[in-house]
Amino acid sequence: MKNINTPDSKYLIDINIDNYSFVFLSPYTIFQACLEKRIIIPHFCYHNRLKIAGNCRACFVEEKKSVKPSIACASSIYSGAEIYTSTELVFEAREATLEYLLINHPLDCPICDQGGECDLQDQSIIYGSDTGRFYEFKKRAVENKNYSPLIKFFLNRCIHCARCTRFSHDVSGSHLISLLGRGYNSEISSYTYKFFIDELSGNMVDLCPVGALTSKPYAFSARI
Repeated sequence: MKNINTPDSKYLIDINIDNYSFVFLSPYTIFQACLEKRIIIPHFCYHNRLKIAGNCRACFVEEKKSVKPSIACASSIYSGAEIYTSTELVFEAREATLEYLLINHPLDCPICDQGGECDLQDQSIIYGSDTGRFYEFKKRAVENKNYSPLIKFFLNRCIHCARCTRFSHDVSGSHLISLLGRGYNSEISSYTYKFFIDELSGNMVDLCPVGALTSKPYAFSARI
């Protein structure tokens, strides 16, 4: 008689990450598989309670069967996959991504409430370059919005990870803000320009990985 607690071998996914073999029972993404095995991969847009977006392009990994880096959060694992998270190709891709994110990001870290606990600061130190090539160009300016008595908007700092918009659409259900425009003109905005009235909107402050959304009542009160 078959033991129902024994996993069926046809559902086992055997993959290789950084020359170590792992077996998974669920059809994870590469990022989820690495997260379970405590393999660190930089990320901004991924959140385990939100839908996958793949916006930030920070979670690059290298697959043996792919000639280009793959984004780990939106790539599923499969049996026989060979994945590398610390090759020269991966480091170059992550460095280029962070350089792109910092092109229009303001250098106001000393007065930013997110300073000291900012994912962009931390990952720029670890994976970013020590030089920049776009210092002669003017940074893009975006008008700050006033949508909430709890949330302070600094949209010049936004990196378009879309965590806040996915929360607004999928969790709170308010649909008040969206990622509007394309390319250079992309920004977090709204068609309605109404105040956030749902009781969950304040959680977006904790979701924002940079200082684009900060707590308005707590502004300039303390820094960890």
